[in-house]
Amino acid sequence: MAEPLFSERQGLVPQPEPQTDDYLPGWVREAVTNEIRNFVENKPSGRLPNLDLYSLFRPYIWQVLNREPPRNPMGGPWAMYIPRTLAQCSWGQFYDVLEQIAELINQQWGKEYLSAFSEKINAILARDGIPWSLEQGRVTRTLNPQVAKQIEEVQTLLTNPRFEGPDEQFGKAVEYLNKRPEPDEENCVKDAVGAMEAVANIIAGTSGVQLNTLLIREPFSSGIHPTIRQAINKIYAYRGAAPGAGHGQVGPSVVSLAEAMWVLAISAATILYFVQKFPQ
Repeated sequence: MAEPLFSERQGLVPQPEPQTDDYLPGWVREAVTNEIRNFVENKPSGRLPNLDLYSLFRPYIWQVLNREPPRNPMGGPWAMYIPRTLAQCSWGQFYDVLEQIAELINQQWGKEYLSAFSEKINAILARDGIPWSLEQGRVTRTLNPQVAKQIEEVQTLLTNPRFEGPDEQFGKAVEYLNKRPEPDEENCVKDAVGAMEAVANIIAGTSGVQLNTLLIREPFSSGIHPTIRQAINKIYAYRGAAPGAGHGQVGPSVVSLAEAMWVLAISAATILYFVQKFPQ
């Protein structure tokens, strides 16, 4: 990557305002396109296989440019077809393409190069306030770094076969938050709190007991400070009170994206707290 400019070194670069999900202006598309080209054409090692990006783009050329892609485009694919496709496709297709390129890099070159590619792409997206980032091959909603770290820790923790159920449910919560073109805030809240409740049941050796009931039983009743128990219970109560999350939705959504992200973060922190407090 290029060396930081004076304003970046001195911390004088203004922080970009958060943008809407579909915010993807032409200069961001162009910068990402150029980075893809540089990364693919200037591969670090001659031993690495070539990435056949043109085959990946062929169906998008059909859909976006409305023309049959030639087998061997004059001037190579970068002369026209790939840049034009990325410039004209929908914002959702743009991120679909990024995920597929990331998967190809991971398969052909490995995780080290996927990480380097993601770092370059994310620097461009963050600079312009884009609310998405490329993480482990998936385009996900940009979160506070500390929250993102907590969620990653929970996802690692829940890979233990003991937590198979909550692992699946917490994964669904993250997917609902990252759903495009619109996040599913209600189901994010429902499954985030549900995963928290499932972990509590596993710790208590029970099944299907509501979290508010578990909190007044052992080991939670004596092992958790009453104020903390009350705070956890309030999160569970919020899930039950939000239409579409705990009960049927008959009116407009009352769960905003900010609230869904907050509940996901709190649920992740609580799961970590439960497992650290009651190790088995």
